[in-house]
Amino acid sequence: MKRIVSSVFLFLVITSFLAVKAQHARIGVISDLHYTHLALIVEKGKALDDYLQRDRKLLLESDALLRKSVENLLNENVNIVLIPGDLTKDGELVSHQGVAELLQPLRDKGVKVLVVPGNHDIDNPDAVSFHGDGTRGVQSVTPAQFREIYSDFGFGNAISRDDHSLSYVNEPIDGLRVICIDACKYYDNTFVSRGAKSDSCVTHGSIKPETMNWIKTEVQVAKLLGKQVIAMMHHGVVEHFDHQSFFADPYLIDDFEWVQQSFMEAGLNVVFTGHFHASDIAKAEDDKGNYLYDIETGSIVTYPCAYRIINISENQLDIKTMLIDTIDYPLPAGMNFQEYAERMIDVGFNEMISALINEYHASLPSYLPKWLRQVVRFPDAEKFTNIVLSNLSPSAVNMLVAHYGGNEHEVENARKHKQELLSAIDNFVRELCKESVGNFSGIAETLILRSNTLKKTRLAVSSIWENAILSGKGSKKENIVLKNSINDLNYLLTLNTNDINNGNFYANKNVNDEIKAKLFSSEPDNKEEQSTSHENKFAVLNRKRPLVTE
Repeated sequence: MKRIVSSVFLFLVITSFLAVKAQHARIGVISDLHYTHLALIVEKGKALDDYLQRDRKLLLESDALLRKSVENLLNENVNIVLIPGDLTKDGELVSHQGVAELLQPLRDKGVKVLVVPGNHDIDNPDAVSFHGDGTRGVQSVTPAQFREIYSDFGFGNAISRDDHSLSYVNEPIDGLRVICIDACKYYDNTFVSRGAKSDSCVTHGSIKPETMNWIKTEVQVAKLLGKQVIAMMHHGVVEHFDHQSFFADPYLIDDFEWVQQSFMEAGLNVVFTGHFHASDIAKAEDDKGNYLYDIETGSIVTYPCAYRIINISENQLDIKTMLIDTIDYPLPAGMNFQEYAERMIDVGFNEMISALINEYHASLPSYLPKWLRQVVRFPDAEKFTNIVLSNLSPSAVNMLVAHYGGNEHEVENARKHKQELLSAIDNFVRELCKESVGNFSGIAETLILRSNTLKKTRLAVSSIWENAILSGKGSKKENIVLKNSINDLNYLLTLNTNDINNGNFYANKNVNDEIKAKLFSSEPDNKEEQSTSHENKFAVLNRKRPLVTE
């Protein structure tokens, strides 16, 4: 009993004097690398061309883009780099090994690099190499292999690891803890080679209840020790435009409102995300004053190929957005890299839409209300593609490009572009009804234009172009207010001061038995780094430097 009391007293005294927040850190964020190792392209041909036509990413340029990103981060003198997932094209072992190799110059300079997996990265059936007209399966990685490959990039010196995912906690500099969250559902991927009817890679993500409990505990432990806490994960947690959960559900974490509330109530206020390939900052706030910023960083392989530089000083995060402007890759004569990257979005959009329509044309009627399915007869795939592209392109492309870049409302002629797309949507419905319904097209058009789906569509378009959540609310939770009229590219974020460590450890109602056990245990969570029985108690708590050195 005396030992327990002594430990508690020692903890309170030491944390009162030595609890330290990060005084200064310079963080770089690069996301969605989708690195495609050159060894995967054995022979260029139809198979590779078809793949690239359905994709918005600069995969052939990914090697040059990652090399340039590393060079830029070194020039920025960052001391921490966060990479929130999708490190590889499709989880190929050779691509992961290539990423680790290309990131090594950062480690050689003492930069702490932390990674989490994205939906493409683990046990992916789409891991293939290209051989002219065909593809061949190549080895993907298991969760254990992922952790091993990136042992020098966060996992190896983790303070704590979740037993139910690849999530971990790292303290890259004294006073700053990063909760690195694995929310990917690679365990639900299917393989024909393993007896499934089809190959599929799950885009959605979710946080298991056990993992959420672990996150809450780690946040509270860090705050009780006087640390600053941020998090990163692949999937978004806050809607970045109205009805994102309706139109782009796979890009938000499953049960995102529950995740939001859980993070906020735990005291987690900042999470860095990727996945959507857009640079955007959104904020959720509840009626109790809890809040959460979702800082989404664009992809280095999708226009405008952005990355973030964040200066942390005391309780402020000064966020700046940078663009890759040159790469060591042959470009068309007279065209700079940013022009080239934007053109690839424009060219790729039409091809991507055409490929998607051809793939899903047979299932299009299922998106209509049941009462309309007996009336509407969709045109064949070619004609339907022409209706879509003739009405929605280039208006939809303009919106996509603006959203990837952030601060859409500052784009030249933003209001005009918004109205053009809203009119284009009406025209699309009108022409589709004429082709599909015949004599009843006028009635069908009126009903569709008045439908909830079209209302949500118009609001989503307006929300994106105005860079604001126009509804002001989350999709279900009335007590959650969304604020997205935020400068997406350059933003000074001020965090509330730490009010959890109030000097009365056992009086704090947020401190449960699990947290007490973790704080006063002599064993770190990472069993590969078991402490000796003589290790100082506070050294276990802080996991940094012991008070007494032998």
